[in-house]
Amino acid sequence: MRAFVYTKKGYIEEKELKDVNLSISGEAAEEDRCACVLKPIFVSPCSSDAHTVYAGDGPRRPDLILGHEGIAEVLEAGDRVRDFKKGDLVAVSAVMPEPGDIYGHAGRPFSAAKLGRNIDGMWSERFKVPMADANLAHIPEGLSMESALMAVDMMATGATAAEEAEITEGISVLVIGSGAVGLMAAMSAARMGAWRIYMIGSDRNAASIEAARQFGVDAYISYKDGRLIFADDEAKRLYRIWALDSSLHKDPRANYTGNPATETMFAITGGEGVDAALICGDGNKALIQASDLIKYGGGRAVNVSYMEGSGTVELPIFSLGRGMSGKSFKFCLSRGGRKWTERMLKTAAELEKKDALSAPGILVTHHLKGFDKIPEGLKMMHERPDGLIKIMVETGL
Repeated sequence: MRAFVYTKKGYIEEKELKDVNLSISGEAAEEDRCACVLKPIFVSPCSSDAHTVYAGDGPRRPDLILGHEGIAEVLEAGDRVRDFKKGDLVAVSAVMPEPGDIYGHAGRPFSAAKLGRNIDGMWSERFKVPMADANLAHIPEGLSMESALMAVDMMATGATAAEEAEITEGISVLVIGSGAVGLMAAMSAARMGAWRIYMIGSDRNAASIEAARQFGVDAYISYKDGRLIFADDEAKRLYRIWALDSSLHKDPRANYTGNPATETMFAITGGEGVDAALICGDGNKALIQASDLIKYGGGRAVNVSYMEGSGTVELPIFSLGRGMSGKSFKFCLSRGGRKWTERMLKTAAELEKKDALSAPGILVTHHLKGFDKIPEGLKMMHERPDGLIKIMVETGL
C-alpha cells in the first residue's frame, strides 16, 4: 500500500509498505478482534503534522505514517466490534485514550495514543484503529464533511481548552492564537456563556479575522503591534479612556516583555485583565502574556498549544505576585475517544443547522483532490499563505 512517512526534518516521502490487515494469529490477533481497518476519505494536514515534520529530528521510529485528522470508510471490522461495519463512513478520534482508561474514554483528560505520533496515522491507503467501538464515531445525518472533519481535532482541542478553563457565564476570556484551534476555543467559550471574548492573533489573515467575528469574539488584537483589528463599542470606549488617562496605566513590570498586544488588552479591559486565557498558539511566549493578563486571585490559563524543543518555560515573577497571585496554569492534550468525538459532532450538527456560517466547517478555506496532494497540503500548513485556515484533502481512494 502507498503511505506518506516521516523521513527526516522537512521531508515526508511516499513509500510502498506492507498492507494493513487485521491479524488472525500471534499476539496482535486478540487486540485486532476489537479493531477496524479503514481507508481515509477526507483528511486535513494539521499544524502538529507540520511541527512533526519541520521542527526537527525526534524519537520517531522509521517509516512512521503521519496523519491524525480525518473521515474514513471501514474496510474490515474485528469480530468483537459491535457498532461499526464494513462500508460505514466514520469520524476518527485524533487522540485515543489508552485501553482501560475509563476516565479518558468518558471524555476527560488522559494519557493517549495519537495517530501519526506513537501509532501509525491515516496518510496511507489503509490504516488501523484499535478499540474501534471506543475510538470511532458515526457522523450525524446531514452534517457536512467539512464540519465533521473539523470536529475531530480542531473543535475537540478548542473545546478542551474552554472546558479545562471552567468557563461559566459572566467571565472574560482571552484566546491567544487565531488559527483553527483558537477559533474553536472562542466558539466554545461563547457557547459556555463567556461575557467577553478577546483574541490576539494574526493581522494578515482576513479569513481568520472574519471567522473570529462569526464565532463571537468581541475584540481582535494584532499580536505584532497591538492594533485593534476590530472591536465592539465597549472595547473602543475603554481604549479611548486609557489613551487619555495615563493614571490608569499599569506598572510597567505588569507587562514583562513590553508586548504591545498585552498593553492593548489592559486598555480594553480597564486594566483588569481577564478571568481565563486559552493558549492556542505562540508557544512559550504566550505563557508570559497569559501570566501578565489573567487576574489575581483565581485567574487561570490553559495551554493546548504545541511547544517545540526542550528546556524550560519562563514566567514573570511580578505577574505571579512573587508566587502568591492565586493564578493557575494547565497544560493539556486534547480530549478524545468516541464519547468526546460524538459530542463534538453533535454540537457541530446543531450549529450547522442553526447557521452554517457559524459552524466549524467554515474553517476549511482550501480544498485539494487526490491522495497525492497530501504533501502539498502539509507544505501549505507549514507556510501558511494568506487566507488559509484549514485544508480538506479528498483522497479519491
